[in-house]
Parts: sequence; structure tokens; C-alpha cells
Amino acid sequence: MGRLQLNGGGTLEFDDQGSGPAIVFLHGWSLGKEAFAKQRRELSERYRVVIPDMRGHGNSKQFAEGDGIHTLAGDLEQLLVELDLADVILVGWSMGALVAWQTVEGPQRGRIRGIVTIDMVPRVLNGDGWQHGLRAGTHLYDIDIDLSKMRDDWRAFTRAYVPMVFASGKASDRRELIDEMLELVSDNDLESMTNLWHALVHADYVDTVQKLEVPTLITYGALSQIYTEEAAAWMDEHIPRSRRLRFAESGHAPHLEEPQRFNQALADFAGELEQQGND
Repeated sequence: MGRLQLNGGGTLEFDDQGSGPAIVFLHGWSLGKEAFAKQRRELSERYRVVIPDMRGHGNSKQFAEGDGIHTLAGDLEQLLVELDLADVILVGWSMGALVAWQTVEGPQRGRIRGIVTIDMVPRVLNGDGWQHGLRAGTHLYDIDIDLSKMRDDWRAFTRAYVPMVFASGKASDRRELIDEMLELVSDNDLESMTNLWHALVHADYVDTVQKLEVPTLITYGALSQIYTEEAAAWMDEHIPRSRRLRFAESGHAPHLEEPQRFNQALADFAGELEQQGND
């Protein structure tokens, strides 16, 4: 377990295991570095695997009102510098993808060799010509309602939310994963969670992704209850140097639901980038 003293105070906790090409995993909202335990165990035999508990999660600094995705990216930039990481592959799951996109706009973008996104879109809310956000659509989704539910009863909210992370129609098959995730999210700092949710729901990287200069692997679950396959197709069409990979038995978490195939796809992507670098 590593600990980084953040600029402005507070700490960021992270795992740093293995050696070789660096892969940095960025977890989703309300989770933490243990969401990538299956990747850490397998991939740290061939790669340097770095997984932070992003601000607001675990024992890392709380996420305060007024912080944004740029705040999380700033923490990541500091971590990349502190560990002197170069030619990094950023793997962003859900909210983590937003952090990856923000980072490639920042001063440490030269350290990033590639990006892997996991079932995420560049804008969560629909409207204003954008229809690839949450399945519910803007007309059915009210941020304030969700925030009120979180504040009223966090555990009840998570019991409703967590099963939605996994493949549609597979609740009985995903029972163990659901229970494990409920344990991960149940003890989160409520203030950090509501502040984070407000920040990620209002983030907009639609223009950013269309200007990406790094190779991108778009992974998504065909049975996602959060985003559509059409959203992944839009991203593949509009993100330069991208390709997409469909996980037929997964929902919002292919790295958890089909971990062996996901890990192999990530290793293949890393190998392709390394080969390109040698050409």
C-alpha cells in the first residue's frame, strides 16, 4: 500500500505491484481499488499495476463540494509524476473514464500511451442533441431525486443501485458479485459520494473524446443496464484511433463479469501499443 501526500493537503492511497509496462486502473463512483482485484492478481505478473483509491474513496482524501473531475485528474497527474510513470495505459471504468479523458487534456498527457474505457460515455445526461447518456433519458432522470435518496438512506440506495451494475437478467448468476460490491460501497463517506455524483453527472467530454490523440480501446457490456450498445458505436465512430470490444455476457462491469477475457484483451492492447512503439 502506497500513500501520496496531495498538493493542498490530504493523502491518496494506492496499490503499486509488479514491474514492466505501467497500467493505471481508475475505478468507478462509490467503489475503490478493490474493484480491480482480479486484474491486479493476474496482470501484475507481467505489468506494473497501479490502482489508486481516488479522492472520496477508502482512506484517501474526501471529495469536497466544489471539487470536480479535474480535481481527480490533478491527483492522478501528481501520482504519475511521483511514481515517474511513462507510456502508461489508463483503464477507466465508468467515472474513471472521465478522469482518464480529463488527464489526457492536462500537463501530463505525454505520459499516456493509451486508454481503455469500460462501459462509459463522455456525457451522462441526455439532451441538447446528445442521446447516448443514461438509458433512462433526461426526461425520466432527476439528479436531485437521486441525491435525496442517497442522503435519506445510503444503504437502501446502494441495495437498489448495485444490482444495476451487472448484466440485465443475470441477477441470480451475479449474486456473489453483487454481495461483494455491496460490501465495498456500503461504508463510503456520504458527503463525498453526493459531491462526486453531482460532479460526474454534470461532466461533458463529448468534444474532448473526438480530439483524442491516443489509441483507445472501448469495452462495453452488451447487457448493460446503464448505457446502450449504440453509445459504444458512437464512441468508436467519433474517437480517433479507437476500436470497440463487446462483452456479450456483461453489463456495466466486463472486468468483473468476464475477467479472463477482459484481462486478455487488455494484455493484447498493451502488446499492440508496445509493438507500435518499436516500429
